[in-house]
Amino acid sequence: MPEIALEMKNITKRFPLVVANDHVDFKVYKGEIHALVGENGAGKSTLMSILYGLYQADSGEIFVHEKKVNIANPNVAIDLKIGMVHQHFMLVPPLTVTENIILGMEPKKNSILIDMEKAEKSVEELSKSMGFKIDPKAKIENISVGIQQRVEIIKVLYRGAEILVMDEPTAVLTPQEVEELFGILKSLKKQGKTIIFITHKLNEVKALSDRVTVMRRGKVVGVKYTKDTNQEEIASMMVGRKVIFDIKKKPLNLGKTALKVEKLKALNNKGLPAVNGISFEIKEGEILGFAGVEGNGQTELVEVITGLRRASDGKIFLYDRDVTNYSPRNIREEKIAHIPEDRRQRGIISDYTVAENLIFGSHYRPPFNKGLA
Repeated sequence: MPEIALEMKNITKRFPLVVANDHVDFKVYKGEIHALVGENGAGKSTLMSILYGLYQADSGEIFVHEKKVNIANPNVAIDLKIGMVHQHFMLVPPLTVTENIILGMEPKKNSILIDMEKAEKSVEELSKSMGFKIDPKAKIENISVGIQQRVEIIKVLYRGAEILVMDEPTAVLTPQEVEELFGILKSLKKQGKTIIFITHKLNEVKALSDRVTVMRRGKVVGVKYTKDTNQEEIASMMVGRKVIFDIKKKPLNLGKTALKVEKLKALNNKGLPAVNGISFEIKEGEILGFAGVEGNGQTELVEVITGLRRASDGKIFLYDRDVTNYSPRNIREEKIAHIPEDRRQRGIISDYTVAENLIFGSHYRPPFNKGLA
């Protein structure tokens, strides 16, 4: 029998009005990539938050290498060589890559000062060993989401993690970045690391994992060796019914041109050309996709269209009306919406309520502006 790296027995966690984990049993073998799947709200992230010490279970037991442990907080989890890469990265944007990685475990010089030179060298060596190209001195706020994820992986490895929990790691990545991430995780597996991969994307389960545990409504409904199952079976376990994968689409009847861009140009934050003479149009009822590796102008293009960045040349038309260089408020008034790639940093204010976040952009209009001068 393979060595058991982690076992969670009879884990139950209740929140007001919901049982997030209902007597869950979960077992992971050493050196495997284990997929933990289920619909949103199935209890996957709650279970892993308990493992990492962010939540305390109402009942149940946790064993690491067959030894019973009490994970009261993340520091205990780190001491047990458990690391977690969260869906929403736990990085400090104004700090550098190195400062984020060593935070809480800073190497000292003369037992007093932080030895930043040693830290940067350690980060650079660890990055190279993983095949990453990361500038140790770069600030988090200036690097892409894909690179930030690599920083999170280096951070848990810097702390000596042997069991890595990846919470929805592909949610914010491009297909190319997903492929690179899978290569990284397979490399870590060859090094003897144990990886728990939380997802609800079934193609990723088949492409990456050795075994898969399926959760539904807070309970484990099945555990399978990945090679012995298929997407249809996993999907059925996730939702509790047969899932139809073959969807027949009706012919698309497009309407008139809604948005038209002509020879649009814009600069990036360094003053260099990022959008260079792009032209396209979108008709009513159409979905238009833009593909490309990070840094090829997609972000700047969206920012110009939504008023967050000025166009240096070219035109943007909404139903034949020129809306070039409209302010973000004017763009919203024209009913153009924007869901940013980094939803947590630029899409919401996490300390505010759902209601408060929902009215942003409309807060100056009745009835939300009541009482404002």
